[in-house]
Amino acid sequence: MRTSWARPAAAALVASALGMFGLSGAAQASLLPAPPPSATYVVSTLNAVGSALATSDVLAIGGTVLADLSVANGVAASLTPTEVSALQATVGVVVTNDFAVSVSSTTTSSSRAPAAVFPQSTGAIQAWAAGDNGAGVGVAVVDTGIDNLPDFSGRLVGGVDLSGENNPLHDSYGHGTFVAGLIAGNGASSNGQYTGEAPGATLISVKVAGASGSTDLVTVIKGIQWVVSHRQTYNIRVLNLSLGAQPQSSTVKNPLDRAVETAWNSGVVVVAAAGNAGPFNGTILSPGDDPLVVTAGGLDDNGTASSSDDTMTRFSSVGPTNPDGWIKPDLVTSGRSVVSLAAPGSTVYNNNPSALIGSGNFVGSGTSFSAAITSGAAALVVQSAPSAKPDTVKGRLLGSTNPGPVGNPFVDGMGALNAWGAVKAGYSLTQNAPSAPTQMGATVSLQTSWAGSAWDNSNWSGAGWNGSAWDGSAWDGSAWDGSAWDGSAWDGSAWDGSAWD
Repeated sequence: MRTSWARPAAAALVASALGMFGLSGAAQASLLPAPPPSATYVVSTLNAVGSALATSDVLAIGGTVLADLSVANGVAASLTPTEVSALQATVGVVVTNDFAVSVSSTTTSSSRAPAAVFPQSTGAIQAWAAGDNGAGVGVAVVDTGIDNLPDFSGRLVGGVDLSGENNPLHDSYGHGTFVAGLIAGNGASSNGQYTGEAPGATLISVKVAGASGSTDLVTVIKGIQWVVSHRQTYNIRVLNLSLGAQPQSSTVKNPLDRAVETAWNSGVVVVAAAGNAGPFNGTILSPGDDPLVVTAGGLDDNGTASSSDDTMTRFSSVGPTNPDGWIKPDLVTSGRSVVSLAAPGSTVYNNNPSALIGSGNFVGSGTSFSAAITSGAAALVVQSAPSAKPDTVKGRLLGSTNPGPVGNPFVDGMGALNAWGAVKAGYSLTQNAPSAPTQMGATVSLQTSWAGSAWDNSNWSGAGWNGSAWDGSAWDGSAWDGSAWDGSAWDGSAWDGSAWD
């Protein structure tokens, strides 16, 4: 049952009483109690009706609606503590504070030379030779903007700036341009030495953060909503989210996860970074914690195209997810000391001069960049199969992976990205988002989350699929510490963003 709530009228009563004593309006104002502080929240509903219902709930208790967030089944609202309490008491309503989402970086050192061998190690160059370079496929990059550099050769189209800087084609922080280069740079700045995974793909800049590299939940959801609204205009088939935040609730209730699920169900493949809070269990970030999206962790290719010397990075976040216990990440690919495009004059550029490679490239580490490479691979798959739905694209990416460095589902997922194998594959995966939320700190059965994941053979189909070879039995389980995941044991480590060498 929904409750009805009216804003308290005590202040009006006090003002009326003061007026009886002949005090002026200014004098009355100085004696009135200060209004309670208000803050921004996302108010969403578990009901499929969506933002209209959330709007009526906010207005009913006297709150102020700031923006429609229908992609997350809700709205952004300005609320006082009293109004928050009233909404939290309303059945089916979820109130989430407007938490910070960051792509900010920390400087680290690296013990090996920078390299960009991922097109060779993932087999992308074989796809190019076969005529598949992502041409015509739109990849939306929700990030800090993308500089209009020669490496994008007229393939940077449309876009929106939600950061307040009013130019989606100016990256004042430097993260979005680096990410975009890994997705679709054509090597113009380096005479072809450093090329993205899908150098023919179209890029759409959805700028959600400015020079600080920081943004918030509401702005990111607005960015995802813009992508869903403009997906047909720009043929957006892939959405890259090289950002994240600590989960504050189950994916069923988290509005950021709700938003990416809407994008997925609209036909857009969502790729998200696992996070850089490893190597501890339960550190996968939202929205990478969502069971539908493709979540990419980071391995160290050690600067060689061969996978024989690949190792896992210690920073790559590890599953199960908190609190739901989903099996993440989905796969891993290069994420340490990779080279991509620099954004001259940006915050990262100015603060890390030693990371500059030549005159136009930069080196960096983080799962942000693993996600970008995976997004490029997704664009290759989409070009090869234009009618493929997100489930099919995910199935091809996961079903064709090479063995990972450690073989642990919670560390390197189903293995290392194999873009050429994914282009050729005919596999399809069927997954459904759960409807029952998990409480923070609850103990959940990993058998249950395993059954609903890509590890369950019954969720697979397609030509050439050998289910008996991919049921997880090859993993010996030596790293499994029990049949249940206790979210209360999670150490809550915060992701500090991508690391720059």
